[in-house]
Amino acid sequence: MRRPVKLSNSKKRQLHALLDQAVQSLNRGQAEVAVQLCLRMEAIQPGNGDATNIRGIIANQQGDRAQALSLFQQAVRTAPRRYEFHLNLASLLLQSGQHGEALSSYHQALKLKPHELQIQLAYAGALIAMRHFDQATSLLTAAYKRHPRHIDLLMKLFRACYEGGDTKRAEAWLQEVITLNPDHVDAHYCYALLLLQDGRQQDGEREIRATLRLNPEHADAEGLLFEISARRERDADVERLAAMFDQAQENSAQRARLGFVYGKALNDLGDYDAAFRCYAEANAIRNRASGYDQDRELAQLQMIMQTFTRAVIEKTSGLSDASPIFIVGMPRCGSTLVEQILASHPDVTPRGEYGFFEDAIRQCGADSLQIIQQLSIYTPQQWRALAQQYLKLLCADTGDMDNEASGAKSGRRYTDKSLSNIRMIGAIHCALPGARIIHVRRHPLDTCWSIFHNHLQGKHFDYGHDLEALGHYYPTPTCN
Repeated sequence: MRRPVKLSNSKKRQLHALLDQAVQSLNRGQAEVAVQLCLRMEAIQPGNGDATNIRGIIANQQGDRAQALSLFQQAVRTAPRRYEFHLNLASLLLQSGQHGEALSSYHQALKLKPHELQIQLAYAGALIAMRHFDQATSLLTAAYKRHPRHIDLLMKLFRACYEGGDTKRAEAWLQEVITLNPDHVDAHYCYALLLLQDGRQQDGEREIRATLRLNPEHADAEGLLFEISARRERDADVERLAAMFDQAQENSAQRARLGFVYGKALNDLGDYDAAFRCYAEANAIRNRASGYDQDRELAQLQMIMQTFTRAVIEKTSGLSDASPIFIVGMPRCGSTLVEQILASHPDVTPRGEYGFFEDAIRQCGADSLQIIQQLSIYTPQQWRALAQQYLKLLCADTGDMDNEASGAKSGRRYTDKSLSNIRMIGAIHCALPGARIIHVRRHPLDTCWSIFHNHLQGKHFDYGHDLEALGHYYPTPTCN
């Protein structure tokens, strides 16, 4: 690793000037100019952390996550005491589903700047994403004592309580936000959702209408209003949705969002042909922006099948631990319902879909770009180390670990329905041959239609924006 060389005062002034110009160019959206300025900085001081960090930001903006990750990691190695570098790395790790590593980076940033609100909010967001609601609430409550009127902090507190099932406290935080800022659109919309969930329809409708007064183009609020409106009022609601859809800019994200909302309204009214046209246009917009490569996707699935041969899956860890229950299948196949059914048993803890197995693989040293090839040559000892790391992540914050090596307490079971597990079944068996794997299957038409007409978020759903690509993806043996 190259460390920045010591500079004369003259060169330091040049670097500061170039950095200011690079930041300004980045803020203006002039990526190429910013990159060239960064390269000039690195010519003066090879390994300059600021230049590497800015290039990482640009790579991430351009969708090259692998390059961005490499650059952020390099910036952190170069300047390990720069909390903003750790923060950028943590954010990208979280986006990439590497939750354990993301939390580690957020923790490091917070150690460097214990009272920096930006870090506290980002760290709490990651904890909420991983369903560590108590930890998030504890962190945010401490921050609240120093920043009692900070709106973003209050909204994070609402989210932590709401997602954690404490709707009373969640409502109190929303009321505080609205008192401080009566025009906060998201607070009114979230309040509407909470009230409707609690059965207070009249109050919920009031908050939906407040949302639409503040933002008449709020597609989700308009769609929600349609769902709760009396039948006699639905014609007016649909007319508003139609007008919003027609006026939305072509090929825009807003038009795509409205396409799903308007399509659902038309579908509810029985106008199926018109609904399908809306869904098709919304998906076409998302498909154009996705960059989905069908050949590469199917080739990767084929490679997984070819890699995990009988000889490979016979070299297991030998562990008999049966505490994990892996629920796999296509999106929208019913895996959430299966998890809920299992979680009704007192000895089963639901752990959702947070990529613990892939996190464990990375923490055991596998290169994320070559995971499958590397796993195929694992020894039983390596599989055992991977299994123990996975169990540690799976049981984190549950209080159910006997110790780090032995796994969960006797009799406990944990469901894991991470979407990526469908690609990892061979590795899961090798690491945890005693684990149960439940493959949930639904009728192909129901599964594919549900994927196509729902506004699913995440790059891993990109195959679902095109019916032909979806049809090619579904029958592959790893998913059927």
